Amino acid sequence: MKGSLARFFARFILPRWGQGLTLLGLMVASTAVTFPIPLVVRLIIDRVIPQGRVDLLAGWGAGLVFLVALQAGLAYATQYRTVVMQERLLLDVQVALLDHVLQLPHAFFQERQVGYLMARIRSDPAVAKDFLFGGLNLASDALFVAVGAGLLLYLDWRMALLALAILPALALASKRLNTRMGEFCRDIQEGDARVSQELGEGLNAALTARLFGLRSWIADRVSGAFTFLQEANVRTNTFAAAAGGVLTFITGVGPMLLVAIGGYGVIRGQLTLGTVIAFMTLLSYLYRPTQSMITTRLNLERAKVAAERVLELLDKEPEDNRGISLPAPTGRIEVRDLSFAYPNGKAALRHVALRVEPAEWVALVGHTGSGKSTLLSLLLRLFPIPEGTIWVDGQDVAQLSLSSLRREVLLVSQDVFLFSGTVLENVRLARARVTDEEAIAVAQALGADGFIRGLPDGYRTLVGERGAKLSGGQRQLIALARAVLRRPKVLLLDEGTSALDSESEARVLQAIRTLLPTTTVTLAAHRLSTVWAADRIVVLKDGRVVQEGRHDELFAAPGEYREVFAEQLVGAKEEQ
Repeated sequence: MKGSLARFFARFILPRWGQGLTLLGLMVASTAVTFPIPLVVRLIIDRVIPQGRVDLLAGWGAGLVFLVALQAGLAYATQYRTVVMQERLLLDVQVALLDHVLQLPHAFFQERQVGYLMARIRSDPAVAKDFLFGGLNLASDALFVAVGAGLLLYLDWRMALLALAILPALALASKRLNTRMGEFCRDIQEGDARVSQELGEGLNAALTARLFGLRSWIADRVSGAFTFLQEANVRTNTFAAAAGGVLTFITGVGPMLLVAIGGYGVIRGQLTLGTVIAFMTLLSYLYRPTQSMITTRLNLERAKVAAERVLELLDKEPEDNRGISLPAPTGRIEVRDLSFAYPNGKAALRHVALRVEPAEWVALVGHTGSGKSTLLSLLLRLFPIPEGTIWVDGQDVAQLSLSSLRREVLLVSQDVFLFSGTVLENVRLARARVTDEEAIAVAQALGADGFIRGLPDGYRTLVGERGAKLSGGQRQLIALARAVLRRPKVLLLDEGTSALDSESEARVLQAIRTLLPTTTVTLAAHRLSTVWAADRIVVLKDGRVVQEGRHDELFAAPGEYREVFAEQLVGAKEEQ
């Protein structure tokens, strides 16, 4: 744990050492202003009042008011600087986490739900930011206690020793409480992430829940996550309350005893009343930071846990973007002896060999699970290539930088994602510098202009979260327009036109041929009307290439292609 905390400190806190010193200086100044107050009170009670010096009383009283005002000003400045530093730290940690997570391999997101990651990025840094202020607060409080203890000894060493005798008991209690608090805090952070995960999934599945009557089932899952978090919070706060009671008792016993001892000293003439009042005032100042040090240590346990969780995510290996750039790509693809299996051990591809020439259109056909989508994913290196090689323009994709590869090779999948902006913003995402006229021209060529202009605000219409205000076909048209505007050298369509009717699909594919005449296109499709647009058809079965050729050739020979085609005809008749 110490190593993790040291790395968190070095990465996020140490670069702010100048701001930290400024804040610590404000804390020290606040301490310096606080301690003269009880000494001035002692002077007024023991000397000014007995001498009847009204003139001095007014002067020293004004001095007290000035000290209190200065103390308030320093408190404001300290609080302001603390908030600014904490929020900037929070922003930096959250941005660093988000940036890192977006660089993680595609497989990472398949293993973790989005809601869980959202909570990790949102809540863990929010708690970890207290690590900075907690450390500064500890340093300030330690200085306060040290100076205060010296002043207590100056006022009366016997009473001071009695008052300071409580500190070891506080230190022992603090050590025991900190260990237990760390265990509770980890449960809270995990519970918060679990709630976000279940709640996000439940809300995203609102339509599915309505259609399948899953409301109670989803409610039970979310309720279970809330219950776990509630129980963790109850355990933690109950423990914190008990710890606070113990600390309050320890710090409360000392002053009560000192009141009696100080009163006895005044009666015997061994102490002045001003000294006792100054001592008790100073002692109240001293116990506050002492207790604050302990409660801060307790809070730091949660901050430590959160900092460890932040580093746990940052330690995940990102995709390796190192490599050479793809020089003057033409779009030639060659797959050599490619095999791939998912983590569960299921083989998706077996010794696949394939060659696609520049500007050629190749369709991948096969039953569900035949390996079409997996092959397209590997062309983009969404997964590591364990066996075999893929070449683009004579370059092994494993040697190319990912940014270079994905700048020229673009995938449009069946599951279209639109951001919650306008239609035009979603089309222009592929190339931010293009003009509105260029984006609209592409949409017109693909046949999307008609429905877009029929929307309430045309191209300025907000599409909603994930494009919820649009139909599936409309979302696909926008995604295809976005892809064409990018002008890639290789375009991969993984059921990218599946939500379009046959007429719209034919118009779209023809528009792509016209707008991207030199682009290599590889289509994975179930619908054979999509396949007919290809120059060549490759048939996959159980992860192997079993047939290859044009439609007429493949249909004339017995085999997998004819079976797929026959199933399509039967399905179409049943729909009619």
